[in-house]
Amino acid sequence: MLTSIDNIVIFIILLGVIAIGYHFSKSVKDMESYYLANRSLPWSLVVGTLVASWYGGVGVVGTIGYASAFGLASWFIWSIGAHAVRFPLALWVGPKIHVRSDITIPDVLHSVYGKSVAVLGSIFLFIYCSQLGEITATGYIGVAAWGADKVVVGVVIVLITILLTCLGGLMGVAVTDMIFFFFMVGSVSSVFPTIYSNVGGLVGIREALSATPAVTAPIAGMPFSKALMLIILCLNVYADPSFYQRFSASNSAKTGRRAMLTCFSLWLGFDMILVLAGIIVRATNPTAIPEVGYIEMVLSYLPVGVRGLFIVGLVGALVSTLDSYYLIGGTTLANDIYGRVFSKEPLSDKKIILLSRIGSVLLGLIGLSLAFKFTMVYDAIAFLMSLWMSAAFVPVLLALMYKGKKTPMAGLLSMISGVVFFTYFKTNPFVLSESFGTLEPILIALPASLLFWIIGNQIGEDKNANNVKLQVY
Repeated sequence: MLTSIDNIVIFIILLGVIAIGYHFSKSVKDMESYYLANRSLPWSLVVGTLVASWYGGVGVVGTIGYASAFGLASWFIWSIGAHAVRFPLALWVGPKIHVRSDITIPDVLHSVYGKSVAVLGSIFLFIYCSQLGEITATGYIGVAAWGADKVVVGVVIVLITILLTCLGGLMGVAVTDMIFFFFMVGSVSSVFPTIYSNVGGLVGIREALSATPAVTAPIAGMPFSKALMLIILCLNVYADPSFYQRFSASNSAKTGRRAMLTCFSLWLGFDMILVLAGIIVRATNPTAIPEVGYIEMVLSYLPVGVRGLFIVGLVGALVSTLDSYYLIGGTTLANDIYGRVFSKEPLSDKKIILLSRIGSVLLGLIGLSLAFKFTMVYDAIAFLMSLWMSAAFVPVLLALMYKGKKTPMAGLLSMISGVVFFTYFKTNPFVLSESFGTLEPILIALPASLLFWIIGNQIGEDKNANNVKLQVY
């Protein structure tokens, strides 16, 4: 539990972060400055905001829960897979495709498949940007640090996130992400050597978990169905708007590429620390809720005052992810839903910014109403990622990469079928076997989405995909 000194440290840092957001709010004059920071992010800020946004509560807190449940398989299957698929993104896709402030993923869908598909895709993208897993993680932090009600802590974190998002736009988000990145990596990494040493290293972990050797095996600790789902979800980054936004906001294509490549070593190393920490929690305190047990364990090793910095790192991880997606989701609501459905004329920058801020508030309300229905952080984010991929991965990827015929019906049938199959198998779980586990809905929804895209592509005329407004370096 935190002391008064720890809480004062947290309060002072949060005030400083909000002051930074207010400072950058003065430079927000149009959508270029609000959404893309005038395309001026240097290498250091791109690295900081990519690492902080990628991790969030899902990475820092959620990894503990998954590692405790599935062991080293969490690193060998999820971590290596998730980061390996990002090499093409860094070396080829990101530098070549520059998503402008007036060209979003729904804009690409509109150009290729028409208005109906663009609006439907925008709705699912908006839901995806609620990032339920981040808010779920706040509950564990609140219980471990203050013994507080998870909903109360969630409300406070969401309000701070909305304030930062609405004030400074992407530049404010990037600078505060850099600060949170420092506290997150520094606080978690500094206490790990002591925890690892006290448990006796890998030998001590294996001895403590001798009854469940699969936990310390590379892949044996995870059911095949879940492992296959995680491998598929690794590809979600190619339909994730936050990475394209960061590339577009970099001061050059070279900066974005170098920043992404720099992140790989940070991601893999930090993942291993978190996975081992989760296994240590299972070895030393098997009856505890892993996420809560981890935070309590770390706090017990830190002196007064430094504990506050650790909690700032955890809270900062949450906020840095939420504010990134609230910014994107708010812009999606303004430009891609309201602008297409209710406005006959192009919206002014002032109105888009206002509607984007309203969208951020709505995303917070959606998150708070749904996030605490999940018991594990990764279950919440896996649900959103699976839903988004089931709906949009096939039409988005083929819109960008496939040079042949693409019809409006292909996009519509692909999106609808993916969601229908996902919903059915999510609400009607099907257990195949003890070793395979429960059939994950995306394993059926994604192939169905591709099949119906092919079927739909035989109906109607091509919308001329060459008109997609992409800037190629």
